[in-house]
Amino acid sequence: MAEPIISESSSVGGGKEMEIDDMFSHLELNDDELDDIVIGVEEVKVYHQAARWMAIGKVLTKRSFNSEALFEKMKSVWNLARDPSCREAGENLFIFQMHCLGDWKKVVHQGPWTFRGWVLIIEGYDGISAPEEFMFSGMHVWAQIHGVPELYRKVVVIDDLARRAGKVKEVQMAPKLFFEGNYVRIRVRIDVTKPLMRFVSLSLPEGRKRLAVKYKKVPFFCKRCGLIGHDHEECGDGVWEEKQLQYGSWMLAIRRTNQPTPAPRRFTPRAPSRGGWAGKGDEHMLGARKRSSDDASLDDEGDLKSTADSPMKTDPVVGKEEDDPESNARRKLDLGGGALE
Repeated sequence: MAEPIISESSSVGGGKEMEIDDMFSHLELNDDELDDIVIGVEEVKVYHQAARWMAIGKVLTKRSFNSEALFEKMKSVWNLARDPSCREAGENLFIFQMHCLGDWKKVVHQGPWTFRGWVLIIEGYDGISAPEEFMFSGMHVWAQIHGVPELYRKVVVIDDLARRAGKVKEVQMAPKLFFEGNYVRIRVRIDVTKPLMRFVSLSLPEGRKRLAVKYKKVPFFCKRCGLIGHDHEECGDGVWEEKQLQYGSWMLAIRRTNQPTPAPRRFTPRAPSRGGWAGKGDEHMLGARKRSSDDASLDDEGDLKSTADSPMKTDPVVGKEEDDPESNARRKLDLGGGALE
């Protein structure tokens, strides 16, 4: 006997979304269609255990790209203990299954992750809710708050300022200044549905002070509306005057150029375990290197013809022995052990 179906909304053929209740309002299901597959409580526990280290990701772009290229790129960037299982789950939606806690924490809590300049938002996923209905709340970024007066450079003040930019995860009051400016460093989870925060303000007895917020490794964002995921030329009709661009590269942290560079390490050969040379440096290495004819400057026929001669030999006088019979006779007597009277 047919009975009504109560279900949540889903996507059907042609990409058109419809309510399941509306779609089945005029349908009657047969007995085979009503034959349920039952999953018991114990099986659910096993499945939950296997899905502990699952995550869902979304690339914020309207452009098309190859999903396999994304998977290979992220595997290389993440460099996990074990390669994750990856699959597509919808338009620019992806499921990642890690295999241990360390890999899962790295993927979900580090970042921001980018692919070809677009942000890849990744969050923990329970595997139950529909991927297309998942609400991505944001991404973690490193940011800097510049110009905080020393008198007010207190943890409680910086924490309140950081909350204006996003959900605070970490505050570094005295970071190493690898970037230009005088700043405190914060790690916050920003809402990608809102424009990037450009300034935070302090209301002081001597007046209001605006403090610039700069970002490290932030993905593509719009110079017009400040949203991550598209360029200003893709915003609206893409035609904007310079004064209409309210955001820009001045919001990005700039690395210092006068950082001291470490001295290059010199190579010192190690002593072999058995025999051989030890500690002779380049002198021994150069002496042991085989020389080619080019290295030895054997570049003419005369040099090549006399390579069998010892360097200690004097050059023979050409034609002397052949033209002097007395010299030939004396050589023969010398070889025979006699003496020439």
